[in-house]
Amino acid sequence: MNTIKQYLLSLQQENNITDLNDIEILVKKHASELSFTSIPVLLKKELSLELSMIIEKIVEKKEGGYCFEHNKLLFEALKYSGFDVKSLLGRVIKNKDITPPKTHRFILLNYEDERYIVDVGFGYMSPSKPIKFGDVPTTTHLGIKYRVKEHENEIFSLEVVLDEDFYTLYQFDLKTCYEVDFELSHFYSHRHKSATFVNNFVLSCILEEEVRSIRNSSYHKIFADYTKKINIESSEQLQEILKLEFSYPISVDEVQYIYNNFVRTK
Repeated sequence: MNTIKQYLLSLQQENNITDLNDIEILVKKHASELSFTSIPVLLKKELSLELSMIIEKIVEKKEGGYCFEHNKLLFEALKYSGFDVKSLLGRVIKNKDITPPKTHRFILLNYEDERYIVDVGFGYMSPSKPIKFGDVPTTTHLGIKYRVKEHENEIFSLEVVLDEDFYTLYQFDLKTCYEVDFELSHFYSHRHKSATFVNNFVLSCILEEEVRSIRNSSYHKIFADYTKKINIESSEQLQEILKLEFSYPISVDEVQYIYNNFVRTK
């Protein structure tokens, strides 16, 4: 079976994807069923960016992944469906005045003479629909608002409204990126000793009315009007959360390793 057809079939989206509404449905299905996580990085697994290997890891084995895998998979599905898309790299700044390396892969969509960001690879803060370029915010799941703002020197930023103000998630330009660029950034992101995903346990999924997100020792269940925080205090508790809340396939020994090195120590 064609790998993209396999991916779409797994999300019950095998019918033609022809417009923004179809893309939104696909994005929501992807974000709810295919988890974003650093677990394979922390377990030091080999992370190939070959499409067939991404399909095997994320779609078949349900082991989840991060931006270089999730957004490549969605990019290939949109391209397969006939959309005008390209993959870009951004700098994750999280509202700070810094210039980090380009370590985030996302999708630029051109549709009916308008530009959009499509991104299923920014963890629990990923937008659940295409975000149109411009100052007017787009409202997504749980009423969360995003916008793509243009700055000087052809620099753009994806921003989200937090505490009634705009918070910059990442900055980017529109220069063409190639697979070798993604491979290099991917290598840094899952191998370099100071990389975020090498040093932190993260796991999330975005449901229609709830976002579930783990970062190290804290599990957050985020709703439209409140957030429930749960402290993870044992490997047994972590095992139960992974099984019941995320249906994540992981052994008892692997859970113990994650807990000992990235939960108990944080």
